[in-house]
Amino acid sequence: MQTLLMALLQFFIILGISPFIAGLMQKTKSLIRGSIGPSVFQPYFNIVKLMKKEVVLSNQSSYISIIAPYIVAVVPITVAGFLPVFDSNTLMSFSGDIIAMVYILALGTFFLALFGFDQGSSFGGLGSSREMTVASLAEPAFIMVIFTFALQSNSTNISHIFDSMRGDIFFNYPVSSTLALMALYFVTLAEAGRIPIDNPETHLELTMIHEAMILDASGRNLALLEIGSFVKTTIFLTLFSNIFMPLGFYDTNNIWTIGFSIFIYFIKMSTLGVIIAIGELTLAKLRYFRISDAMMFGFVLALISMVTYRL
Repeated sequence: MQTLLMALLQFFIILGISPFIAGLMQKTKSLIRGSIGPSVFQPYFNIVKLMKKEVVLSNQSSYISIIAPYIVAVVPITVAGFLPVFDSNTLMSFSGDIIAMVYILALGTFFLALFGFDQGSSFGGLGSSREMTVASLAEPAFIMVIFTFALQSNSTNISHIFDSMRGDIFFNYPVSSTLALMALYFVTLAEAGRIPIDNPETHLELTMIHEAMILDASGRNLALLEIGSFVKTTIFLTLFSNIFMPLGFYDTNNIWTIGFSIFIYFIKMSTLGVIIAIGELTLAKLRYFRISDAMMFGFVLALISMVTYRL
């Protein structure tokens, strides 16, 4: 019973903090620009408001536009059940779960692209084709990163990988682990749709990818798509933080260690969110045809990481 409670608590922590991370990144960028900006809790208010609004669908759309937003939201929510926050016991822990996680996330990307195409608008098709191109470049790098950490920890179970990283594996293979984390950073920017791969704040035809796909979404559908985006970003940041900064995991669980572990997780995620926000203000968005160069660089880093470990 206690194991189930710990798993549920971690699951709801990931879901609960997701809109906050998005709001924190927006708030950080606003403050650096010299403006007050929206509250860090604004994404929560937006979701509640959109849930109350009517859904308007294009007369060119089909049943895909009805089911796709739910799938896009449910997929990352399901993946959140794989990830440990402070305890190795998760809702969906099994051998090979990190490989399953990659393909489940790919399912969400596929239906998001279908949603964009199904609107029958030029913007939706443009964004969907670009999204599938970026995904096809990011996922091989992601797989290589996973293989590197799986080889280091002798397991494809996410919890076991995290447990191994908080041991001495990172220090035993510092070069391999560092290169893998650098590749994971590129993958995170691509999957989360952040600069320099994508710009979540623009509606300019030449630059938008994710925003183009959801441009025709409204009401509850838009809320579901936003929820999926928030949770997906949090998933990749959780992977990065718990591998690169394996703090907050304890062998004994009591009210004090759990509370402290949640606090450490909150600090880690907030720190990464602020770093990404600062990076977005210091980097220029890449031209679309240069994105492949950046993702190939990430893939090469992951490949070198795995080769370095084997050497």
